[in-house]
Amino acid sequence: MTAIPGPDAYPLRGLFGGTFDPVHRGHLALARSAREAFGLTRVDFIPCRQPVHRGQPGASPQQRLQMLRLALDDTPGFYINTIELERDRPSWAVDTLEQLHAQDQGHSLCWLMGADAWAGFARWREPERILQLAHVIVCARPGVPRPQTPFDDRLLRPGERLRDAPAGRVAWHDMPPNPCSSTRVRERLMAGQSPADCVDSAVLEFIHRNGLYRPPQTDPSPA
Repeated sequence: MTAIPGPDAYPLRGLFGGTFDPVHRGHLALARSAREAFGLTRVDFIPCRQPVHRGQPGASPQQRLQMLRLALDDTPGFYINTIELERDRPSWAVDTLEQLHAQDQGHSLCWLMGADAWAGFARWREPERILQLAHVIVCARPGVPRPQTPFDDRLLRPGERLRDAPAGRVAWHDMPPNPCSSTRVRERLMAGQSPADCVDSAVLEFIHRNGLYRPPQTDPSPA
């Protein structure tokens, strides 16, 4: 007879990768919501060095790392993992998961992503391998429809839980409303407007002090 896993058979560790360009309150709200909904023992914020699914960040890797440190400021249960900053190559999730899976046999790894990323997950490098190494938690804004993907058979069924399996399951998580996004923050800064409702004061001070996300300078027309 197969033993039924207990409530803590596979404690869950959340992994939240991204450019964090810049980090904002929406990022923290996503991580906090997922941690509470799924009982994650911790959430690792993993700033990438070279993103592969979007353009290059406006801030340098070290600037984005410093902004993360200011935003998290020893928040219980939140950690910064520099594994992708330490690699001088594009930040593939499967490489990160291979390394973390080898280092941490005591947790089931849970990769956090947005609904837009999940819609394109089939185009990620080795998506099947990713699901062999980790669960996926798709964090969606209210009202966002669930896209159809080749991995819909991995979605949690009624009565199933992530912690009952070591990897391979997908959970759809409807987040509380939050208007913040990195794109919106950058647009407001470039327009000379304050994003103080979305960005921690220490992070905003760092942005201004380092001249980040300013509108491009144009040379005056010759007389």
